[in-house]
Amino acid sequence: MDEEEWEGEPLWSGAWEEMTVPVPLAASLLCLSPHTVGQLIEGGHLVAERHGNFRFVTLVSLFAYRRRHWSPELAARYNAALDDATALDQAADRLAG
Repeated sequence: MDEEEWEGEPLWSGAWEEMTVPVPLAASLLCLSPHTVGQLIEGGHLVAERHGNFRFVTLVSLFAYRRRHWSPELAARYNAALDDATALDQAADRLAG
């Protein structure tokens, strides 16, 4: 791609500006809980659209937030929490079953 084709415009302009993802997917991409993503939306840190009872986060705001706030340590903490939750689910299944 020739640089002059997109010079002066952000790389995400166009179709990216209209793309959205549901809150649970946004939470997964940010290594946060859906509740925390909801708080970020309410606080104006993420842009979301409401369709019926569901909110969808714009990809542009999600990637901008992630670029400013993401760290490998945050991802590691989230993965550890998921591992703990999985272990609890497995233990509950064994007790129930």
